[in-house]
Amino acid sequence: MKDEVEIVVIGSGFGGAIAAKRLVEAGREVVMLERGPWRDTVPNRSIGCQPLVSLPQGWKLLTHSLRSVQSSAFRRPLVLNTKGFIEAYKGRGINIICSSGVGGGSHIYAAMLARPVAPDYWDGHHQDITAQKMDGYYKEMVSLLNARSITPDDRVPNAINETCYDGLLSTDGLPAPLIGVLFPDTPGHAQTVVDNNGVARQECDYRNNSVLGSPSGAKTTLDFAAIWPAIQSGLDLREMCEVTSLLKLTDAPGGMRYEILYKDHRGKTHRRLRARHVILAAGCLNTVRLLLQSRATKGGVTGMPRLGERFGTNGGFFGFWKENSDRDLSVGLPLSGPFRARGSKSESVLMLRAAMQGLDDFPLPGWLRKWTRRNSFLVGLGKDNNNGTMQLNKGRFRVTYDKKSSHVYQEIEDEMNAIRRLLNTKIVAPSSPLTVQPLGGACLGASNADGVIGANGEIFDNPGLYVADAAALPESPGRPPSLTIAVWAAQVADALLETLSQEDATHSGQEAPVR
Repeated sequence: MKDEVEIVVIGSGFGGAIAAKRLVEAGREVVMLERGPWRDTVPNRSIGCQPLVSLPQGWKLLTHSLRSVQSSAFRRPLVLNTKGFIEAYKGRGINIICSSGVGGGSHIYAAMLARPVAPDYWDGHHQDITAQKMDGYYKEMVSLLNARSITPDDRVPNAINETCYDGLLSTDGLPAPLIGVLFPDTPGHAQTVVDNNGVARQECDYRNNSVLGSPSGAKTTLDFAAIWPAIQSGLDLREMCEVTSLLKLTDAPGGMRYEILYKDHRGKTHRRLRARHVILAAGCLNTVRLLLQSRATKGGVTGMPRLGERFGTNGGFFGFWKENSDRDLSVGLPLSGPFRARGSKSESVLMLRAAMQGLDDFPLPGWLRKWTRRNSFLVGLGKDNNNGTMQLNKGRFRVTYDKKSSHVYQEIEDEMNAIRRLLNTKIVAPSSPLTVQPLGGACLGASNADGVIGANGEIFDNPGLYVADAAALPESPGRPPSLTIAVWAAQVADALLETLSQEDATHSGQEAPVR
């Protein structure tokens, strides 16, 4: 096992997987460190991945759900199961859910992909990053994730047009999102298919592709869609390896600039790895936490005066919706929508129905199983003001957020009240936002006076160190952020490839090719 490499990617979600795939396919040497395991799914079995760890479904909901819990009361996360699926964080005014495993957040997301609500989202943050420049990346990522809009011919069960309660819920004027799901060629007859990389997956049967994972592989997740092809191109993936600190090197042999300290959970050992370039893509919370902790460590990273600022939730709202439907709402896509209450005046908020999937094999009494299938969760999205902070206070990681500072929460409250009134139904939600879409904290900016990273994703104060995940996003997209994270990661990888090409040309005495 090599301990000196050209590039290390930390994390395997939408940031890490996309960046690593582009880099290794361009012939670069890449090691990926992922704290979680391979998940037991049809695609991963088909390519011979070992060992595989169960998704938290059926009885495994009790044993494989929680990986760790954390709050500012703890100096470090309380790890319950290193192979667990979910990390829960309780902050001040905010609660956050993250996932763990090869493929990162692609297992817990609902396969809904969309561009930011503002067409000029990328403009005005750095002169070298524009909406026009990023447009091509969006098209490329949509193709990679096998995403498209639903059509009437798909006959998706429990779509909003079928469950709109005689028009009380409306989709008027709302764009149809792209869905990263393998729809069956013949509706109602899901088949097993094998792609060009030899990966087998089952077409969607609309029953079990939720936030608890997709055992069939109907939901496009990054483990088989991006990481497996990257492994075939030379990616060295080290799963169950959790990075604990980054140290800065000076005058190290071979141009090594960083030393990465990590714990190998399988071997229960602590290891070190040196790299010329390091790409942070551990997820918003873990990327910023790692930077804060490394900055507080002797010999660690330096500077970054804006680190931890502009944290946002993307309008995170999650509540139980007692629909009391006459349908089995667990059948369908993991998210249905977007929709709004009839007559809504909102200009930005989207409401979504989240089905209760992944419980089929859980031993519930018959009456309770029927009850869960008739009800759902309500999800609200919208553009918040990104005015939260992430800090390290006496060794304790703290996230602080005030929803009153973002008008989007009042809009969501108005939508909920309208739904309650029109449908004569109940919605129960925590007073603090619960988000699975944390973002910001190491944001794109013109300099370290207003950001942490520049146009190439490189941290201003720490050359060779990059941020490629949701921590880099300069503001809330107001739509599911997965696609935008993937786009940013592709841009970071391409910028690094250009830098490496120039370095290679300098060392060989040749002029670098123009891209």
